[in-house]
Amino acid sequence: MRIKVLFEGTEVQTIDKDYRSYFISFLKMVFERSNLYHEVFSKKKYRPYAFSPYLGEDFRIEEDKIQIGKNLSILFASGDPVIITNFYNGVLKLKNEGIKLWNKDIKVKDIELLPYRKIKSTRVLFKTMGICVLSDKRVSAKDFENFYIIPSDDLSRFNICLYERTNERFRYLTKNNEIHPIRITYLKELKEVVVKHYNGYVRGFKGIFEVEGSPEILQFVYDFGFGVRTGQGFGLLEILEEL
Repeated sequence: MRIKVLFEGTEVQTIDKDYRSYFISFLKMVFERSNLYHEVFSKKKYRPYAFSPYLGEDFRIEEDKIQIGKNLSILFASGDPVIITNFYNGVLKLKNEGIKLWNKDIKVKDIELLPYRKIKSTRVLFKTMGICVLSDKRVSAKDFENFYIIPSDDLSRFNICLYERTNERFRYLTKNNEIHPIRITYLKELKEVVVKHYNGYVRGFKGIFEVEGSPEILQFVYDFGFGVRTGQGFGLLEILEEL
C-alpha cells in the first residue's frame, strides 16, 4: 500500500545534502498526530514502512548543497494497513495546520492513495526509487567499504547479506517466523552512490535489477523496502515487470 503526499513551497530553495532528516522529521510530525508515535519510534529497530522523497523539477546538486524545487513530494509505503491508515489521517491533520521544513513554510497540497499492487510471481524486475543500502553484519561499521555492500562488489556475498537482513526484518515486522529465499539474479543497470546522511556517509546503489524469491518475500520488500535503513528514506522500489 502506498500514499503520495504532494507539498507546495513558496520558492526554489538551497538546503543541505543531508536532506532525508527533514523528511524523517515530517514523518514524526505525522505520527505525533495519530496514536502510533510511541509504537513506531520508541524502539531503535526496524520501521514498519519505507519512503522516498522527490525534490522537484528544479533539483540540482551544488557542491555541499542541493537546490530543490517548489513542488515536492514523498512516496510512503507500508504493508501494514494500520500504519497506512494512521499515516493518511495524520497527513490530513497537517494539511490543515501547515508545517515547517528546513525553517521554511511548506503546505501539504494533496494526498493520493495509490492502487494496491499484489505480486504473484517469483521473479520481479525492480527499479530503485532513490537509493538502496545493504550492510554486512559480520563486518565492522568502521570498515566503510566492506560494511556497506553493493551487488557489483561480490554478488554471492551480497545475496547472503540480503537473505539474512530481509528475513530478519520480515520476522520482526510480520511476526511470521517463516524463512524465505531471496536473491538478485540479474543486474540490468547499477550505479554506486555515496550520500551524506546524519552527518556521516552511507554507501549504496541505484538501478534496475531482477530479484528472485517467494511472492511473499518479494511483496515484503516492495511494501517495506529493500535492504536496510528503509525507515530513513532508502530502499523503496518500483515494479517494472513481473517475470
